[in-house]
Amino acid sequence: MKKVCVMGLGYIGLPTAIIAAEYGFEVVGFDIDQHRVDRINSYDPVIQEPEIFEKLGYVLTNCQFKATATIEQADCFIIAVPTPFKEEKKADLSYVWKAAPLLAGMLKKGDVVILESTVPVGTTQQLADFLQSKTQLAVGQDLFVAHCPERVLPGKIFSELIENPRIIGGITPQSVNQAKKFYKQFVKSQLYLTNATTAEMVKLVENSSRDVEIAFANQVAAMAYSVGLNPFEVIELANKHPRVDILNPSCGVGGHCIAVDPWFLVETFPDQSKLLKSARLINDEKPFQVIAITRSWVNNLQKQNIARPKVLVLGLTYKPDIDDLRESPALLIAQKLSKYSDLELLICEPHLEHSKLQNIFDHVVSLQEGLEQADIILCLVKHSQFKAINTNNIEHKKILDFCGLLYKPNNRTINADELMFWPASSTLFSDSVILMDDVTSQKENFS
Repeated sequence: MKKVCVMGLGYIGLPTAIIAAEYGFEVVGFDIDQHRVDRINSYDPVIQEPEIFEKLGYVLTNCQFKATATIEQADCFIIAVPTPFKEEKKADLSYVWKAAPLLAGMLKKGDVVILESTVPVGTTQQLADFLQSKTQLAVGQDLFVAHCPERVLPGKIFSELIENPRIIGGITPQSVNQAKKFYKQFVKSQLYLTNATTAEMVKLVENSSRDVEIAFANQVAAMAYSVGLNPFEVIELANKHPRVDILNPSCGVGGHCIAVDPWFLVETFPDQSKLLKSARLINDEKPFQVIAITRSWVNNLQKQNIARPKVLVLGLTYKPDIDDLRESPALLIAQKLSKYSDLELLICEPHLEHSKLQNIFDHVVSLQEGLEQADIILCLVKHSQFKAINTNNIEHKKILDFCGLLYKPNNRTINADELMFWPASSTLFSDSVILMDDVTSQKENFS
């Protein structure tokens, strides 16, 4: 196995191609987007990721890697194309099935095909059946097909591609062993071998588990808001129990994994996934709760003779310290709020170029400008840059902190003779008692 073709040069495909090239493979990266291919070959990785500029430059300069819009023959093919969902929450496998005929035309005896894209249970078998029918190569004898889902965190992709354990699921035992030959060249952690269907389900279960945990945190937050409590304090104190470990709430769930993958299980197992569906709906609803609470404070300020309050949105990406907007709840919130003419929306997102943001929003500001101008500060994403905000300088502003950006954990021990009550002023939602049933019933108003 000397030559590798990576199909799809996005957030997973390009780093995977670079790593494979660094570890001695001859790598060609295939993508149907000619503009993306040209940029990558010109030393522009298109995506943001620590070390990616240097690593891409190294493998291009040393002729270990090239990008192309024309697929080439190889010994091993890695499919890393997007698998989003459709409007009806069904898996959109169109990119996989567009890649499959192109791939079939290149295959020869002994080739290995590894599907890394996250897919519904059973997809790898369908792909293997398709390739076998088109090539007349017997899977497990002449052609080896496996599923190895990626397990990386944006911002740490290169280290996690090497250090994280991998699940390799083959259509046949021979397929597992052939796929293992590729990953063992650079993965330093354990390689766990199983069948393709198990590997597919493992990836979906991993992300669905996280989604359920986040949904619980968001429900705790909804209950806390309804009675004027700070959910971050409630959760912090609950986590003092040695067997309790609740996540912190957020403004919703985004990204291409946690916000998408549970729907693949719901689609495949409708009768056995009621909890997963409920969690998904709870997390999908959270941005609309944020909008409703923000609207309530806009109305309050208008009653105080601030005719058009300025609302500062801190963060648009789906998680801290990255440039990825895929399925971002913060972006959705900002886009919905931008449609209201009775407020002025200010956008601060340090991880995206101003020119890109100005194509979407009217007022893009620096952090300092935003803090000075805003009447309401809406904390949506916990970027590191935002953590330096001095709350003493903005205490006259209305702060709505949905990500725990400005919450300071209370580490002191309360003496028995102290008043065991936290006044409403201690919360960053001071004087705000929102009935969440009323909020969620208004979701259609923001759609």
